[in-house]
Amino acid sequence: MNKTERLYAFTLGRQVVTSKELALWSRENLSKDYKYLYSKYITRLLAQGKLVRICRGIYAAVNVYASGFLDNPSILPNSYLIGSKLRDEYYLAYHTALELHGCAYSVTNDTYVAVPDRGKFRPFSHGPLRFFCVVSRDTSTEVMVRRIAGHDVRVSSPSRTFVECVRRPDICGGLEEVLKSLDGLRGVTQEGLDASMAVYGYDILYRSVGFFLELMRRESPFYDAITSEYIETIRSRTGATHRYLLEGVGSELDERWGLYVPRGLQDVLVGVK
Repeated sequence: MNKTERLYAFTLGRQVVTSKELALWSRENLSKDYKYLYSKYITRLLAQGKLVRICRGIYAAVNVYASGFLDNPSILPNSYLIGSKLRDEYYLAYHTALELHGCAYSVTNDTYVAVPDRGKFRPFSHGPLRFFCVVSRDTSTEVMVRRIAGHDVRVSSPSRTFVECVRRPDICGGLEEVLKSLDGLRGVTQEGLDASMAVYGYDILYRSVGFFLELMRRESPFYDAITSEYIETIRSRTGATHRYLLEGVGSELDERWGLYVPRGLQDVLVGVK
């Protein structure tokens, strides 16, 4: 196996690689820097169609020796792996987290990556795949590691996913998608909800989370661990002023939570089971 083939085998094993990973491989295997590797070997693999450039500093390997459907070179690279390679400090969030927790009501080609302000990146596309940056003030609270295609990928926990989807339904497919997805979300805990809400700590979030939790407790078997007493503690943190769940849509007041919610919202889950 020559050096080009060895590099190709390495990238195939990783599926998605960064320039940092390639530079380390080059030092360990060729005693050369990344600039040398790129000019002599990476450009060759790109020209042969064995590597594709996703964005600056990130490449995906293409299996040109396909032996079956899952090895088909036309299959798109793993978007979760790409998202996990964009920044060192990150977690996959919002609708992407719903997908990874296996409860997204629909699947999209969009990947949402939460990063600190200093790690912001511009949205970009690779074919039909789209990648979006969401700035997060906290990238460690209620963040877990999932094993995907042999790699550790950071994703918001079920509890933080619940809170963040309620907080930003606009980047989770809309309110109906959020409701239908949360209906199947397993693993939400009271402790996790508390920690996740504390990241933001504002009144309407407590109202919204409490309202959605009560709805889920009525409709889904996955929220039995959430007690009525706990929901009352959330309610005790809310103020007296009424708030809108969504601005600019026809709404009706939920007196218990002092929250204006879109009309017919509670009928969305009918027939989902």
